[in-house]
Amino acid sequence: MTPRARSRWYEAVIPCVDVAGGMATEPAGHPGLSDRRDVVEIAGGYTRDGATTLFLDVVDPWDDVGYLPDLLRALDRTGLALLVSVQQGVLTSPAACRALLAAGAAKVAVSTSMAEEPDLVAATAAELGGHRLLGVLNCASDGEGGWHVLVHGGATSTGLRATEVARRYGDLGLAAVLANSVDREGTSAGYDLALTEAVARASGLPVVASGGAGEAGHLAAALAAGSASSVLVNKLVHSGRASLASLGAELAATGPVEED
Repeated sequence: MTPRARSRWYEAVIPCVDVAGGMATEPAGHPGLSDRRDVVEIAGGYTRDGATTLFLDVVDPWDDVGYLPDLLRALDRTGLALLVSVQQGVLTSPAACRALLAAGAAKVAVSTSMAEEPDLVAATAAELGGHRLLGVLNCASDGEGGWHVLVHGGATSTGLRATEVARRYGDLGLAAVLANSVDREGTSAGYDLALTEAVARASGLPVVASGGAGEAGHLAAALAAGSASSVLVNKLVHSGRASLASLGAELAATGPVEED
C-alpha cells in the first residue's frame, strides 16, 4: 500500500466529538487518554491514528460558547481541519461565523438555520463564501421513498423534503453536505445509501454520509456505492469499539479510493 493510497482512505473518514461546556459529552473509550473527556486529547489521538478532519458538534447554545474560540485554537494546533456545528447548526450572524473561522474552524455547519432563516444563511454564504460553510441534513424517512428534514438536533420536523434543501445548499455553493439518517443513528446497521445518493444528485456537492456506521464494511459501502465522498463516524470510534487506525487499515485492504 502506497502512502498516497493510505492517506486518501484516512482523509475520507471523519471522526466526530460531541461537545458541551468545552468537554466531550461522553468519555472516550480510546486507550492511553489521561482525561477521557478532554476534546484536545481525544483529537490528538485521532490525529495519531491518521485522521485529517474532525467534526465538532457543539450542543451548547451560542450564548454559552465563550470557551469555543480558545478550544478551536488549541484544536487547530493538532493539524486537523475542523468542521464546527453550534447549537444544532444554528447561525446567529455572519460576524459570529467569521469569529469561529478566525479561531481555527475550517468550515461552520448550518442545519437548523437553513430551515428557519434561509436568508441569513444566504447572506452568510455571500459574505464569507459558501466554501466556508458545511450544509447538514438530519433526515428521516417519509414512508414514501423520500426523506423529510428535521432540525434542532432531530427534535423537530420541518416538512421540508431533503432533496429540496440539498438543492438549496448546492445553489449557495456550500463546501459539502452532511447527509445524516436519523433513522439509522445508533443502529450500527450501516448508512442509508439511498439518502446519500439522492442528496448528492440533488445538491451536486460532495456528500458526507452519516448515521448508522457499525463496521468498516459500512464505510466502504458508502464510499464505493453510496455517492459519498466522506463518511462520519461517531460512537463506533469514540466508544473504543474500533479505532480509526483499524478502520483505515480495513478500508485500504478493500482497494484504492477513486481519485477526485
